[in-house]
Amino acid sequence: MSHDVDAYAALQHYVSPDDHSRLVVQADGLAGAGRTYRYLAGFDTNVRIPDFRDIGALEEGGQTSLAMYDFEGARQVYKNFLSWMFRTFRVDETEFRNDLIRRLRVSDGARVLITGCGNGDDVLAALEAVGPTGRVYASDLAPEMVVATLAALAEKGADALAHTSLSVCNAGSLPFETGFFDAAFHFGGINLFDDVKGAIHEMTRVTKEGGRVVFGDEGVAPWLADTEYGRMVVANNYLWAHRAPIDLLPHAAVDPSLSWVLGNCFYLIDFEKRSSGPFIDPDVPHVGRRGGTMRTRYYGQLEGVAPELKEAVLKIASEQKTSVVEWLERAVRDAIDRSPN
Repeated sequence: MSHDVDAYAALQHYVSPDDHSRLVVQADGLAGAGRTYRYLAGFDTNVRIPDFRDIGALEEGGQTSLAMYDFEGARQVYKNFLSWMFRTFRVDETEFRNDLIRRLRVSDGARVLITGCGNGDDVLAALEAVGPTGRVYASDLAPEMVVATLAALAEKGADALAHTSLSVCNAGSLPFETGFFDAAFHFGGINLFDDVKGAIHEMTRVTKEGGRVVFGDEGVAPWLADTEYGRMVVANNYLWAHRAPIDLLPHAAVDPSLSWVLGNCFYLIDFEKRSSGPFIDPDVPHVGRRGGTMRTRYYGQLEGVAPELKEAVLKIASEQKTSVVEWLERAVRDAIDRSPN
């Protein structure tokens, strides 16, 4: 499905990050939900980058992210770090990023979200994946990083700019409708999010049914954490002590995969969104003395009985060659049928 739209139409796709209500495109920003989300200053009218943040609501993680990435010269500092990192692990950066984007399993015409866009390297890789009729929506909490991505797109050319929408926002409150994207991606910043679980759930919410969510960040593999290798990398960067937040995935995360990349110092989690969750038939009966199903064993429990009564039930069920559940259900139904009420 093609999502090829112009810049003005793309602005109409944004919604309130608070209640997901529609916004009105105005000259100075996007208006709705009782407020106006202003565009970043310093650009002509052809470049409109809405800022959806509530700075006053940021907690320690968000404030730390801004301190690290939102200052003049931050893009060069970040670029220097990335250059060091890929040389350290002897990994080709372009090939690495292309491999991450391939995990989204998108094709020409797809609509992709990238949170934490940084210097724009993942955005460029995603543009290749969605082709000339697709679109990438990229955001970051730090305006300096969004401007860095804009510069990377401008260097790439007019087509890259035309097929990308940029915004400044908190990944825990995304300004998009539910199911808006074919896939959602983040790599390299989620450890510092104020609400990691909320951010994962938001990426899942805005992804369509059957779409994929891929995210990762620093986190040395647990079997290495207590080795000299692990202690060395954590001493170099405390963020590498983080653990993969696999326990924070939503119920809608189906067929999840957890792996480690870059010297096993970064975790990577990907899954398919299916709102119904993993499939299970809880009504398949067990064969054996107890009998019953998953559903009856979980929802059908009654109060306890005297031990001697329990033994009597087990004995008579065995003599009648029926399961305990079948005998109990029959006995209870008979008692109910005989009840005058």
